[in-house]
Amino acid sequence: MDVEGRLLCLSAAAALAITACTQGDAEKKAPAVIATVNDEPVTADEVRAALFEEGRDRRPDSMSAVDGARLLESLIDQKLLAQSARTLGIKVSEGELERGILRLRADYPGDSFGELLSALELTQAELGERIRGQLLVERLFVDQVFARIAITDDEVDAWLADHKAELERPEQVRAAQIVVKTEAEARGLLAQLRGGADFGELARRHSLSPDARMGGDLGWFARGEMPPPFDDVCFGLAIGKTSEVVGSSYGFHVFKVLERRAAGAPVELREEAEARLRREKETAAQLDYLANLRKVARIKVDEAALARVVVKP
Repeated sequence: MDVEGRLLCLSAAAALAITACTQGDAEKKAPAVIATVNDEPVTADEVRAALFEEGRDRRPDSMSAVDGARLLESLIDQKLLAQSARTLGIKVSEGELERGILRLRADYPGDSFGELLSALELTQAELGERIRGQLLVERLFVDQVFARIAITDDEVDAWLADHKAELERPEQVRAAQIVVKTEAEARGLLAQLRGGADFGELARRHSLSPDARMGGDLGWFARGEMPPPFDDVCFGLAIGKTSEVVGSSYGFHVFKVLERRAAGAPVELREEAEARLRREKETAAQLDYLANLRKVARIKVDEAALARVVVKP
C-alpha cells in the first residue's frame, strides 16, 4: 500500500485501538465514511479512487480541497442516480456488464489494468460492481430521461437560422490536376486526354504534385482556398470538363472538374443541427433530473473526513 493509503488508515483509527491496514489482517478496519446519501455511505476509498483517476494526467501535488469537494459531489450524484435506477427496477445484464468491463480494459493496455486495480485496492469483482453502477445510470438516462426528448422541425429550422453564418457552405468544386515542368509536356498530355486517355492514370504517371498518387485529386475546395489560377479555371469549368494548359509558379497544369456543390446548407447539416439540439436537451434534462433528486434527498457530508482524504497542494 502507498503512503497515502497508510495515512488514511491511521487517521481513521486515531481514536480507537490501532489496527493494521494490510489485506492479510483478520479484522480490517472499514473505510471511513465521507458522506451519506439517503443513508448510503460514500467512503474514503471511493473518494480516493476518484482522486486517483482524476490525477492520472496531473501532478499529484496539484490536487486540492476544491478538487476533492467537486469529486465528492460527483460521487453523490452517482449514488442518487443509482438509487433512482434501482427504485425503478432498472437492471444490467451480465452480458452488458462484461462488455462494460472490456471497454474499460481497452483503455489500460498490457499490465496497466492490473496496476490500476492494485493502486485502487480493488478486486475485479469490486470493480465490476462499480461498473454495474455506472451502467445502471446510463440505462436510467436512456430509458427515463432521454426517451422523453423530442426535436421538432421548427426547432431545427430555428437553430439553422441562428447559426447560418457559421454553417452555410460556400460554392465548392472537387477537381483533379496534372502538373508538369514544361508547357510542351502539358500540351502533349492534354492532347492525350482529348484523345480519350484516362486523367487519373496520366496524373499518376506524369504529375509532379504529391496528389499524383491519388490520380491528381485535389479534393473539395471553395474560392480563395487555392492559388488564383486554380480558382479562375476550376470554377469556370463544367463537371467532367478538362481545362486548357494553365501556367503557375508550380509549373504547367491541366485541370478536370470532378464534382460541384452549390452554396447553401446541405441536408446533412439538418442532421448535425438535430444532434446538437439533442445533446443540449439531454444535458439540461440530466441536470433537471439530478436537481429534483437532490431536492428530496438526505445528504450529509463529513467535511473533516473529506479533508483527510484530499491530497494537499
